[in-house]
Formats: sequence, structure tokens, C-alpha cells
Amino acid sequence: MKIKELALLIEGTIEGDDNVDITDLSGIETARLGDLTFAMDEDKLGLAEISQTVCVLTTKTSRRSTKTLIRVNNPKLAFLIAYNVFHEKLSAESFVHPSAAIADSVILGKNVRIDAHVSIEDNVVIGDHATIEGGCVIKKNCKLGEHCHLHPNVVLYENTILKNRIVLHSGVIVGSDGFGYVRDRGEIYKFPQLGIVVIEDRVEIGANTTIDRGSLGCTMIGAGSKIDNLCHIAHNVKIGKNVIMAAQCGIAGSSVIGDNVTMSGQVAVIDNITIGQNVSIGGQSGIIGNIEDNAAIWGSPAREVKQTKKQMAVLSWATKNFNALSKIIKEKGVT
Repeated sequence: MKIKELALLIEGTIEGDDNVDITDLSGIETARLGDLTFAMDEDKLGLAEISQTVCVLTTKTSRRSTKTLIRVNNPKLAFLIAYNVFHEKLSAESFVHPSAAIADSVILGKNVRIDAHVSIEDNVVIGDHATIEGGCVIKKNCKLGEHCHLHPNVVLYENTILKNRIVLHSGVIVGSDGFGYVRDRGEIYKFPQLGIVVIEDRVEIGANTTIDRGSLGCTMIGAGSKIDNLCHIAHNVKIGKNVIMAAQCGIAGSSVIGDNVTMSGQVAVIDNITIGQNVSIGGQSGIIGNIEDNAAIWGSPAREVKQTKKQMAVLSWATKNFNALSKIIKEKGVT
């Protein structure tokens, strides 16, 4: 792709030779001849200038350069758009590896790639431009939309629904039974897990994350949400749109996470609570009650960030001055 063609797509302004071909995208440290990279500041631009890259995405205010520049409002976002353009442009034609086991009733869209040792059961529908990498298992009645990408060894249980442009990384399991049991007279009985999982458009889920089916209803992941590695989403959980969830978060059954929530690593959410929209949650927080919209919380149990910091400061001061406090208490005769 010519630099001038790419600049039109990302609404950028060119400085330099606009007729050069861009053959790939890369970071500054690994840039090769023909690559496009990006620089968010002038230090990074300096590194780009001594690399082999032919073109640099940069800000509208950065200095002039010996390299051809495309000036944009947000170089990182423009790089992402450019990457997606190249990715779609280079998407493979239809391919099914001979070792794949595909039921006769499966419906495949256009330009679907299915790699080695994939198993696809009855009545599965796979949309156009999907990629199913080696070792994936798609059980009966699943539906995948367009441009879905399943990395190696993903498992979709029965009746799972993936909308469009979903990325599931290696080891993701969607639709396994929820952890639902009933105690009676010294015995533990498993409650039926009859629901499904629905994942909406443009969701990306990290490696070895598990998402349980609803017990009787639906577990839902909202459009645009990004879930990191090693997270667990229990049965009947509803996650809103554009939620960011870092690694090792756990959401217990039937909880509701609002739109635009950001959860740092190792956040634990108990069952049957509601977290409002636009909430920010600090790492290792324990959520044991409902959270209102627009809150910023942290701690275990989680509280408003300022309150948690104040409590930690008081505890730190009291620990540091424990001997002096003990002496005063003893002198005052306080018990």
C-alpha cells in the first residue's frame, strides 16, 4: 500500500515522499525496510529516524524529520487502524485442513480458514472471514459471526453465540457449566446448567479465560469489551459494553457489570451484585456490595479510593507509633 493511500484512510497529513510502498507494520525496535511504525513523542521519533522504517505516524506538533511522516491526532490509534486495514487486506482465502473433523450440517461462510485437528459438531454456523486455528473444538449449535478469530485450543460448548469480529486467545473456554449446587441432608446436588453464552461484537478475550453458561438464562459479554488472561466469568453474569478487565479477575454468578467499567488485576466480585457505569476499580479489590455509577473504588473490601488511602495512612501511622500509643494508653489507664 502506498503512503498516500494509507494517509487517506487514517485522515493524516503527509510530510515527505507519499509514493513509497508500506509492506508491513512494526514497533520501532524491530522496524525493517518497508515498515510503518509510530512515535508518540520526539524521543521515540529520534529512535525511528535511526531505524529502517520508511514512514512514521506521529503527532501534529512533533518536529520535522528525515523520515516520511504522517501526522495524525493520535498516532497509536492510527497505527491500530492501519494494522486492521493490512490484516483484512491479507486475509486468507477458504482453507480446511484435511485433519479437521467437520459435521455435514455445518455451514461455512466465505473465506473461512480451519486449521489442523479442529472439531466442529452438528448445526454450527460460521460467518465470513473466520479463522479457526489448530485444536479448537466447536460443539453443536454454536453460531459465529463475521471476522471471528479463534486461536489454538479454544473450546466453545453447545449453543454458544459469538457475534462479529471477536478474538478468543488460546485456551479460552466458553459455555462450560456454572458452579451451581444445592445442599440437602448431607449431600450436594448439581443444579441444571441449561443456559447459553452470548458474546457481542468486537470483544477480545485473553488466554485461558473461562466463561460459564447461564444456569437457566444467558451469560452476556457486551460489545467492545476486552477481557485479559486468566479471568473467570461465572453463570448468568452480565457484562456491559466497553468493559476493560485485567488479568485474574473473578466475577461470581448473576452479578451485573455496567458499561465502561475498568477493573484492574485480581478484582473479585461476589455474586448477585450490580456495578454501575463508568466505575474504576483498583487492583486486588474485593467487591461485596453494589457500586453506584462513576465511582472510583479500591481495597478489600472496596471503598471510595480517598477513604481507602486515608485508612491506610492512619493504619501506617498507628503501626509506626504503636509503642508510644501503648505507653499513653497505659498511663491513662485505658482498657
